[in-house]
Amino acid sequence: MRRHGHRVVKVDRGDRRARRLNGKSDPLDAEAAARAVISGQARATPKAADGVCETFRQVKIARDTAIKARTSAIISLKTLVVNAPAELREGLTGLADRP
Repeated sequence: MRRHGHRVVKVDRGDRRARRLNGKSDPLDAEAAARAVISGQARATPKAADGVCETFRQVKIARDTAIKARTSAIISLKTLVVNAPAELREGLTGLADRP
């Protein structure tokens, strides 16, 4: 939004106790955020999502996703082997879990 000339303001989450007393909902949270911006309570500029730190964050997300997919694939393959017919299962018993 900043690239298109809009002013972006970071609004901190309001007092937790007050949020619970007034009810917790997206419309109420949006109204509270808008009131904080209009009144001038919220003036912080959010972090720019660029630079070295953002690059490392993206790489970590990609790595975590790849690890999760690998783990899921291993679990699926082991489940297939357990549920396979006996003659196929016997042929696969010598295979290692790790490469």
